[in-house]
Amino acid sequence: MVGGNGGGRGGASADLHSAARSGDLAAVQSIISSNTLAVNSRDKHSRTPLHLAAWAGQNEVVSYLCKNKADVGAAAVDDMGAIHFACQKGHLEVVRTLVSFGVSVKSVTRKGLTPLHYAAQGSHVDLVKYLVKKGANVRATTKAGKNPADVAGNAETQNFLEECEEQAKKDKVNSQRKTEEVKPESCDVEGDNKDLKRKGTEDGNEEEEKKEASSKAKKPKVVLPHLQDADDTEADQEEEEETEEPNNVPSTNPSEVST
Repeated sequence: MVGGNGGGRGGASADLHSAARSGDLAAVQSIISSNTLAVNSRDKHSRTPLHLAAWAGQNEVVSYLCKNKADVGAAAVDDMGAIHFACQKGHLEVVRTLVSFGVSVKSVTRKGLTPLHYAAQGSHVDLVKYLVKKGANVRATTKAGKNPADVAGNAETQNFLEECEEQAKKDKVNSQRKTEEVKPESCDVEGDNKDLKRKGTEDGNEEEEKKEASSKAKKPKVVLPHLQDADDTEADQEEEEETEEPNNVPSTNPSEVST
């Protein structure tokens, strides 16, 4: 009922908490319209109106609060958020609404409990399936080392989560295999590139050597006369004399020979 003092907590805030928990949407709208700051007010357990509406399964109130600047990520005692309260009670539609406003299905409390832990503990199978579909980690463990399957409240929920966990393990192994298959190929490509670079370098060096050899072969011989010694000069003169035709050789014409 609107108007109570909520145990001394202050009129408007206490009334809003009470209205949110009971699902009195008209009262919630009236209070927030006159005092917008009350939307994120806290009770003695640090709970906001959104926490109480989510816990009670009041989806219309939850939706209205989210649209009117309620802090969807606010944490109460033990870091429990609105989604944890909703999952604890199995309110699937409330969880859908919270997720649509950006609440993470992987949010964790101080004890390491996820929304999936709470849903599994309460044996809310449909909610469990929804959370898994939205990416909840079936292998997440609490500070006590318990995963959702370990805390499941009935066999159906436990079996479903164990199957999901087994599939998650297979997916991880397959992913690792694919990664290992890709690595050798990349190594081969890298090796081929290195071989090509090495071959290119060798070919370039060989071409340079050929150019140097050709340059040396074409280089003219330079004679430096002032460096020649006396023996070399005399040898050159003798060669020149040998190649000249002698002028004093007797004629072999028979008509000139005396009888």
